[in-house]
Amino acid sequence: MTREEIEQAIKNGESVWVVDLKNKIITENKRHKHFKKLLATQREYRIPFNRMFTTRRQAEHYLHHANVERVEKLPFLTWEEFLEEKEIEFTDKNNVLTWLYIVDNTTPNIQLDNRYEKLKMWDLTEQNFYKAYDECVRLFRGE
Repeated sequence: MTREEIEQAIKNGESVWVVDLKNKIITENKRHKHFKKLLATQREYRIPFNRMFTTRRQAEHYLHHANVERVEKLPFLTWEEFLEEKEIEFTDKNNVLTWLYIVDNTTPNIQLDNRYEKLKMWDLTEQNFYKAYDECVRLFRGE
């Protein structure tokens, strides 16, 4: 809902449905104290405009779907599993697709790339796999 639509609904005496900051749906109209402040500036109003709706159904849709979260885990592979699978794919903290994989050139290497660039390369050894995996953890956490 835009600021203009909210102001027009209030001026018309219509109810405006709000998902408050405690994630409760309330209905408010122009007599409510918060809406008196709303007409001055958005900054004075404590609930953002994107949490205001013209119908209860829109408010419920926002409440149940706007903050859907996904829990992601960094794939865990042992050294032996990495040699077999040859790749780990994950999304870093900034939501960039990243890969740790084995490059089979004349000298096999472990390479870390993301969608935009090659990040690092190590010789293919167990010790370097653990260093490379530490780097994956650092990127995954955003450190």
